[in-house]
Amino acid sequence: MDGVFYQYLVLIPVTLATSLITLFTGFGVGTIMMPVMALFFDVKVAIFLTAIVHFFNNMSRLALYRSEINWEIIKRFGAVSIIGAFIGSFAQIYLDSSWLKVGLGVFLIIYSLLTLIPNKIKITLSANLDFIGGFLSGLIGGLIGNQGAIRSLYLLNYGLGKKELIVSSALIAVIIDSTRIPVYAYSNYQYMLENIVLLTAVVASAILGTILGSRILPQVSYGLFKKIILVGVLILGILMMLRII
Repeated sequence: MDGVFYQYLVLIPVTLATSLITLFTGFGVGTIMMPVMALFFDVKVAIFLTAIVHFFNNMSRLALYRSEINWEIIKRFGAVSIIGAFIGSFAQIYLDSSWLKVGLGVFLIIYSLLTLIPNKIKITLSANLDFIGGFLSGLIGGLIGNQGAIRSLYLLNYGLGKKELIVSSALIAVIIDSTRIPVYAYSNYQYMLENIVLLTAVVASAILGTILGSRILPQVSYGLFKKIILVGVLILGILMMLRII
């Protein structure tokens, strides 16, 4: 069995499971898939392939829940996140983002714990300051590539329904991905052609995972849905603080 077989053996089930699980968190596809892709490809190629999976994963969420999009949230939150992403991408050239990642990890841990622990102080991010949340999520995404957690935390404050939160977050992610994927594709065009069959299979797995997750979603209460997001944020915060990712 050659290396190509192992690529299929690992990437397809991991992508399917990742897509299913992250439907409930609104983030985590890139965090999980990037190191897995890096097992088989050069880092730059792995980033590109992960971005493709991330894009189609969110596109499948849009297809499923497009009628639930909250356009007011997109206008107020999404537009400034794109601006933040551009600024963060350029700032990454000049800044050491490693300590920023540790600091963000600490913040995510504190926020999620204060929200998860019953009868304790709760932190609420005011919807009146949503332009700050949108800008920061984009800025952090541009700097360190982990914008989804901040976005999901902030969108929780709007009291959105499960489908509404999932699809609104997905649309913002798709908009941001659309600005970076063409750049990646230009510099990795040959790799894309060489791995088009594998890439197609992985994208299909991402879509299938989203469909399977959508079948489970109605059985999950809103309270549990919110806890899943917060636990995901907590785990991500710990991994970032420990500099594992």
